[in-house]
Amino acid sequence: MTPEQRRQRQIDDVKQVMSSESGRRFVWRLLEQAGVFRTSFTGETNSTMFREGNRNAGLALFNEVFGLCPALYLKMAAEAQEDRDQQAAVKVNGEQEES
Repeated sequence: MTPEQRRQRQIDDVKQVMSSESGRRFVWRLLEQAGVFRTSFTGETNSTMFREGNRNAGLALFNEVFGLCPALYLKMAAEAQEDRDQQAAVKVNGEQEES
């Protein structure tokens, strides 16, 4: 396999994963776990460096996804927001019922 064919296969893989809702949830979860959407600073040098290493890997994934399929990235972000909104509503409703 040539380097160009290998790269095309990687591109196709990313697009395939991002084409399904479950794939988008998986990628979003990886981005969150990597700390892409939060600061890495902890006040302690080693811990901050460790988090920055994780974040760097997450940013590589982010760049790949956003660079290859920006519309699907935006769809993924909207779906993640919907999930957070639903979880917040369940939590609020659950707390109200317990009162």
